[in-house]
Amino acid sequence: MSPLDTLIELETASFAAMLPFACEPRDPTLPLDEMLRETRLAMKVLAAPADSQDEPDPILLRLEAKLDLALEVSLRNRHTDRPPIAPCRIGMEDIAWRQSQAMPVGMAVLLVVYPNTDSALRLVLPGKVTQCRPSGSNAFNLVANIHDMMGDITQPMWEKWVFKRHRRAILDR
Repeated sequence: MSPLDTLIELETASFAAMLPFACEPRDPTLPLDEMLRETRLAMKVLAAPADSQDEPDPILLRLEAKLDLALEVSLRNRHTDRPPIAPCRIGMEDIAWRQSQAMPVGMAVLLVVYPNTDSALRLVLPGKVTQCRPSGSNAFNLVANIHDMMGDITQPMWEKWVFKRHRRAILDR
């Protein structure tokens, strides 16, 4: 049985993946503005339409590669601590994961997820624990709602990205 198979199913479109992921209690006194700004900018990159040209312009490809390199170098220097790869299920409104410690329902948390295992691009998402169930010995399956914390700007981009990954997961089966 895959570690992804043990995660709680979500009620909306979702995808399961092994990604760098961390969850920690959120300090309500810390401002989220800077972290959420970075997440909004990252979502613009993730939700951007894929190039549909059969043969894209080589100059544009080279420019995009240079921008990708600059982004990666900048982010790797900025975020030196990277969470371990863990099974997680990412949905339109919720994120499910497995960890060794229980968290009480209603607890405010800060979720950090890297959408790609080989990239330094990260998303920081405030949420609230909605489920915590024992899963075997010394493990718990958790779900946190992130929808209420997204905001009107980030939510449509988030949904577009999750749905794109959801469709890709269906095709990969």
